[in-house]
Amino acid sequence: MVVFFGVIQAFREFGPAPRFGAAEDTLHVERLGGDGTVIHEDLQPRLAPYLAVYHGAGWCPPCQQFSPRLAEFYRAADKTRHRFQLVMVNYDNSEEDMVAYMRQHSMEFPAVRRGDAGLWGTATGSGIPNLIIIDTMTGKVVASSFDGSTYQGCEVPLNVLRNIVAQGHP
Repeated sequence: MVVFFGVIQAFREFGPAPRFGAAEDTLHVERLGGDGTVIHEDLQPRLAPYLAVYHGAGWCPPCQQFSPRLAEFYRAADKTRHRFQLVMVNYDNSEEDMVAYMRQHSMEFPAVRRGDAGLWGTATGSGIPNLIIIDTMTGKVVASSFDGSTYQGCEVPLNVLRNIVAQGHP
């Protein structure tokens, strides 16, 4: 019995990384307009070569620390070259809590509740915050806050995203 559970745990840690190649072509998201109003729209995750998926929630203290840095990066990033898109998969208890969290940190990027994120909401680790960078052509994870079961923090994938914006590749 112990061996059986040990094999299951080893598969979880060392098994194949999640692939997003079969994920949906459209996500129904919400984002904040310039005046703070909520805009409902469709996001096509594969329009850019890379999709950054941020898993977070307002009730999570480490998310509260990282979210302002991610929002600042997003506002300053050159999005005209369409190298990446960013979407938050939100773990808050309600849509109202999600919107309040977005407003708190002026998160202008689209967000979707976890239950509505489909395969794009698949996490590559066991906790939040988690930032995942996905190559949208191959569906492969380029960078994640988790290296297997080890949490390495959101700065590692954020630096990969900064490199993508600057040079076009990780």
